[in-house]
Amino acid sequence: MKRSHTKKRKKSTKKTIAKEGGFVRLGSALFEPKEKRIIVFTEDMLLNQLRRDGPKIEASFDHLCENELIQLSKNVSEINGLIYSGLASANREKDELRIACAQLLMNASNSFCAAVAILRMGYVLQPGIIVRSLLEAISTSLHLIQKPLDLTAYQNHKLKSPDTIAAAKKVLPPFGKMYGHFSDNFAHIGELHKSITPIREYNEFHEALNVNLLNLRLSAWLLYVTVELIFNELISAPRYWHSIDEGYMYNPSETEKKMDEDLFSARSILTSELQITICTFSITGVSP
Repeated sequence: MKRSHTKKRKKSTKKTIAKEGGFVRLGSALFEPKEKRIIVFTEDMLLNQLRRDGPKIEASFDHLCENELIQLSKNVSEINGLIYSGLASANREKDELRIACAQLLMNASNSFCAAVAILRMGYVLQPGIIVRSLLEAISTSLHLIQKPLDLTAYQNHKLKSPDTIAAAKKVLPPFGKMYGHFSDNFAHIGELHKSITPIREYNEFHEALNVNLLNLRLSAWLLYVTVELIFNELISAPRYWHSIDEGYMYNPSETEKKMDEDLFSARSILTSELQITICTFSITGVSP
């Protein structure tokens, strides 16, 4: 009887990211004959960005932008506190409209935190793309609170975000400028798309960083103002919206206006309108 000579299979030693004996697998390479050089792209580039370079970039951001982070964190705490309080109240009252708005705004708040996180990681183009989606969550909330009969269309995925911009502009006239700014420069191909934005440590407040910090301040302000309006009855001393017979009036104090102007700086697309905007509107079916 002949013995079987079945060969045993050798275990594969190939790994997705292999780093054995000090060697890293080659992903691709570019040969430039005129410069007499070879540019090597190893398979661990993403891991290096996340694990090696990322923490250094984040630490440099924390050091340079500590005051900004502290203020933004304060903003998020105020916003989330109101949203969770509003959601709890809406759940008790089985108020589907406010529940929907709270869900939208909570996701918008999470998007805001994501924008901060990726800016902290060194990406200066991508935060604006996230902020643009945040604005649509805000506009949808402001639309629903004015036109509650559209809640069914929203729940059935038939309410399109672009159709809600007009309602948001009615409540907050500067919203149109912000939406247009982020659409032109981030959702569509804008100035930052037309050049390579290097991912590197933060050593100074350069233009791209300053623009992003301003965008985040604007977004945090807009989120808070929206949340304060939608859950106004939960606030003993509102900062922006005040109930009147016809509905609600946007009328911050002179002190609040001055704080906002200082926060946004003279370059803000809201500065001039913050000085003069006093608008009144009613929320259908909601008593102030």
